[in-house]
Amino acid sequence: MLAAEALGRLNRNLTAAIGAMGLNAGEFGKPELVELAKHEAEKTFQGYAKAKPSKDDAYAAARSFLRGQTLDPWGRDLIASAVAEPIREQSGATVLGSRRLAELLASYEDEAKRGDLWRLTWHGLLYSYFNYDPTTGKDEATKNGWQSLRAFLERTWPLIDRQAGKELVPDWVGVLRQEHAVLSAAPVERYSRAYLRGETEATDRLAQDLGIPQSSWFWHALVLGAVKRATADSDAEFRRHIPQLLKLLQSRPGFRDEALEAILIRYHACKGAPPDERLRDFVCQPTVWKNPKLKGAGIATAWNRVPDAVWQMVLGWVNERNLKDFFDILAARNKADSGRLAFWSKYLKQITWTRLVFGRDTMELKRVNSEVRDLIAREEGAYAELTNKPEVDAFMMQIGSHLIIEFSKKPNACYVYQADQLPFEPYDRHYDGGTSDLAAGFHLGCALRIVHTPGWAAREELNLRSIGIYPDRQDAQRVVSSGAANAQSSKASSIDARNQGASASQRDGSAQGPNMATLRRLLSRFAGAAIEDKRVGSGRGRLWVRDLYQSPLLAAELKVLGFKWSDAERAWYYPET
Repeated sequence: MLAAEALGRLNRNLTAAIGAMGLNAGEFGKPELVELAKHEAEKTFQGYAKAKPSKDDAYAAARSFLRGQTLDPWGRDLIASAVAEPIREQSGATVLGSRRLAELLASYEDEAKRGDLWRLTWHGLLYSYFNYDPTTGKDEATKNGWQSLRAFLERTWPLIDRQAGKELVPDWVGVLRQEHAVLSAAPVERYSRAYLRGETEATDRLAQDLGIPQSSWFWHALVLGAVKRATADSDAEFRRHIPQLLKLLQSRPGFRDEALEAILIRYHACKGAPPDERLRDFVCQPTVWKNPKLKGAGIATAWNRVPDAVWQMVLGWVNERNLKDFFDILAARNKADSGRLAFWSKYLKQITWTRLVFGRDTMELKRVNSEVRDLIAREEGAYAELTNKPEVDAFMMQIGSHLIIEFSKKPNACYVYQADQLPFEPYDRHYDGGTSDLAAGFHLGCALRIVHTPGWAAREELNLRSIGIYPDRQDAQRVVSSGAANAQSSKASSIDARNQGASASQRDGSAQGPNMATLRRLLSRFAGAAIEDKRVGSGRGRLWVRDLYQSPLLAAELKVLGFKWSDAERAWYYPET
């Protein structure tokens, strides 16, 4: 009995003692309690291990340093995390660009060699290393200062690593032990290679553990490193990398424009450069470079980053999509295609400018039809609207010196106008859609009026030939110009040049080639066209004409003069007789 009472009293005392220690919620013998306490302690430790001083205090220390003041030991520790910070009061200057940076880094290195450098101070310099933004620190002094900081970190890392020991270490120390190449002269090489393979985990983990900000040089180097590697590959390999490159630019848009410039220029150099829908849709987004048709209006200025030939390549892709969208989505809705897509596709490589004109019904349909909604969104800033024909849409396209207007619904005819003799403005925002503007050719006359009655396709192909518009050659190169407002010559001057060329050819159709004065006069009308005479000297070469923009008008004139096209040279040559 006494033993039972003693045991009960002991149990009550033990329960009270456990309660006083706050351990009632757990049980003895449960290792997770110990693990929980351990994890909490580690979390606290990691927090202290990468703590940074007050941002205001570090900024004040950097400002004092730039003003030439001598820092006390505490100030020297504070400034470490702010050496890449632009100081407003010093016109945005940074400690990285200061002449005194070398002295500061030397003092840190002396301390590190003695084992006296505070680990958090070194971590502050590591933070500054990644915090450098190349878009704001563009001057040579700042870039050189950042390189000096990188070299300092690379030299002193072994000292910090050894000082950290083998026991519990901060996360950033553990990461650098695995990824110390990030402090080398080629800091992103392995990560850019991995990104092209679609392997992003190591990079994402590095960014999280080291706190790399979005504006860091690291992402700039990673993006451009991946682009550089891809663009150095063969055409096939480069094109295979494009989806991954676009994915990278979506996730890291800070340095997108510089990367897109390199990608587009390299793509233009690919043999044939066939349209790439993913690249086209990405770069033409309203939040990226916008529709290339808006370049001339001063709205899509990013297109000025690339040569005109590259801009024209993408503009050609957009024109091709517009043609297909008009007949596949808009005309098909009214069952009014009548084979028109197939017909105009025969002239696809010669279409130099397009514009969609939407009726009110289509504008309202975007609320419920995703295809129409996407089409209108893609043409934002470039399309026009019809005010008097709600159920009709129109499509403008330029081929050579002619502007063609197709409508989406019968019985509207198709009108072909001289591009320099239009009865309306090609860039107006609104059109009536009737005989007062787009269909003015019904009363005023036009170069050609196409009525889509049975047998129209064969008949109208002959009519188009009569005004100098022929179906694409199988070997034709895509031709793109800046649009309807820049027609290169009128029909009259074209006929005049053709007559001059014919007479010259008749006079000089010999081994010596065409009349050179006539040829020079002709080429003076076409930007990007030049003579390359390889007959001089050896007498065995040929007379070449190279046309950067592959104008169909110039092509027609050169054929009259007796020139032939070379696929291998992508140029015109005068054959020997």
